[in-house]
Amino acid sequence: MEKWFIKSAKANINFDDLNLSDYMKKILSNRELSAAENVQSFLNPDISNLHSPVFLPDLIKATNIIREAINQQKKIRIVGDYDVDGVTSTFILCKGLRNLGANVDYKIPHRVEDGYGINKNIIDSAKEDGVDLIITCDNGIAAMEALEHANKLGVDVIVTDHHEVQYVDGAEQLPKAVAVINPKRSSSKYPFKGICGAVVAYKLIEQLYVITAMDEEELLNEFLPFATIGTICDVMSLVDENRALVSEGLKRLNSTSNVGLKAMIEACQIDGVLDVYHIGFIIGPTINSSGRLESAELSLELFLKTEYSEAIVIAKELRELNQKRQKLTEEGYLKVDELIQKYELDKKLRVLMVKETSIDESIIGIIAGRIKEKYNRPTLVFTKSKDFLKASGRSIDEYDMFESLQKYKDRFVAFGGHKMACGLSIEEDNLKNLIVDVNNDSTLSKEDLVKKIYIDSLLHLREINLNMIADLEILKPYGNGNPKPVFSSLNLRVFNFAVLGKNKNVLKFDVSDGNSSRKALYFKPVEEFVEEMAAQADIEQVYNMIENKNHNILIDLVYSPTINEFRGVQNIELRVSSIRISKKNI
Repeated sequence: MEKWFIKSAKANINFDDLNLSDYMKKILSNRELSAAENVQSFLNPDISNLHSPVFLPDLIKATNIIREAINQQKKIRIVGDYDVDGVTSTFILCKGLRNLGANVDYKIPHRVEDGYGINKNIIDSAKEDGVDLIITCDNGIAAMEALEHANKLGVDVIVTDHHEVQYVDGAEQLPKAVAVINPKRSSSKYPFKGICGAVVAYKLIEQLYVITAMDEEELLNEFLPFATIGTICDVMSLVDENRALVSEGLKRLNSTSNVGLKAMIEACQIDGVLDVYHIGFIIGPTINSSGRLESAELSLELFLKTEYSEAIVIAKELRELNQKRQKLTEEGYLKVDELIQKYELDKKLRVLMVKETSIDESIIGIIAGRIKEKYNRPTLVFTKSKDFLKASGRSIDEYDMFESLQKYKDRFVAFGGHKMACGLSIEEDNLKNLIVDVNNDSTLSKEDLVKKIYIDSLLHLREINLNMIADLEILKPYGNGNPKPVFSSLNLRVFNFAVLGKNKNVLKFDVSDGNSSRKALYFKPVEEFVEEMAAQADIEQVYNMIENKNHNILIDLVYSPTINEFRGVQNIELRVSSIRISKKNI
């Protein structure tokens, strides 16, 4: 079941001086922009809108420490993370510091062997290797014990991170580092808190470039693409400076001179202009595959390559790893879904918690996300990890997963996360009681578990034209915080229905409201479509509609309008995301 809602945000915007259509005003209001100045910068994102690095706490202190380390040729080690944001931020710091003449190397923790972030073993290894200064990226803000250990060994640490700062009894807890650069610190004067780890790293290198009079164009060409990849793949909100950064970064990505990136684009067989989709759903998962199934240092090694013949070998290996990851994910997803259906867990549990020990721990988060999408329930997937069970969770808006689970943290071997996701480890004997207690304590209602679809505006089909779609192009890049606009049209008759694709999962048809008609495309297996429609209308009429016979069904659509170009001819097409039987009587 789904419920559709028309967005009705009341934004404090004066549109009088802006020549915008009604639907554009509605979309911008729904984005909750607060003033005309914000609208102008939103519609015209520019690299000049980026905030100055000097507003980040401890950034000036860190640049002074790094410059001294470079001048004295001290040994510097970057400690990153195994996800895309961690890999891109490690690249930015490592390559940026090498360009500045630093003696620098890197360490990205192994997902299984090391776990997340800097730890005592990594610090011990750095000490043995004669490292004088460690710089973390995309981690470190919560590494209290590890940095205490570094202090005892006399190893200086600069933390660069973007994750939430910990508080105990209302007091901010910071690791004991020589500098802690994080926009979310209480003392931060940085105007925008929503930047990723790669952007924090970029800001540090930017300031070092400024004070050493390095070429700004080199900074933008070499590092902005990686800050863009990190921003998109860490699902940061594409508003404020993130919008300007990604807009400019995509342009430079499409003309990148980075040998590794070019090899990856070729290995992924991407043609045409790279956009947010290519980064988020092709490039990003390919980078991530090394951190999931091998070592994330493989992806970093690719981006540091200067010879294309060497880079393309690694890029193809990463692509093969991603294909393996996709296969393992699909197999794992089907196993978890089979357990849910076999034991009817979706009818018994408000918070789905499923154990399947055959699944590799590196992909349980992806599987939890897919299960959450299917059942619209908070989901945790558990698998075996050494002597414990390890779980990754994904949530819905109505359930704060971190807050709900942290009350049981004394039962966990390890625990961390935020409102929409978490990770934990637990002894297997404690799992059954945890499932019972979490679900008994849940305040989720039946209404909370109904999938909600939010629509920007209702449209008549005649309003959908090439000019409108050109207007919508101005709103790109789309992403978290600036989703692709979604519209709805009601009481439509269906004709010219066709089922396409070898798996019969592409539905193509025309719709008419009596005045205008448009072509529509819906990616849905025909069996599932029939099942959905039959739950709302007479099954015979549903089959008549599919077989292009006379029928009395009217439908409502939720869609995004696009242009389908074939042999130089442009046609408007509605990319449908949801269908229901119209409430109007015929």
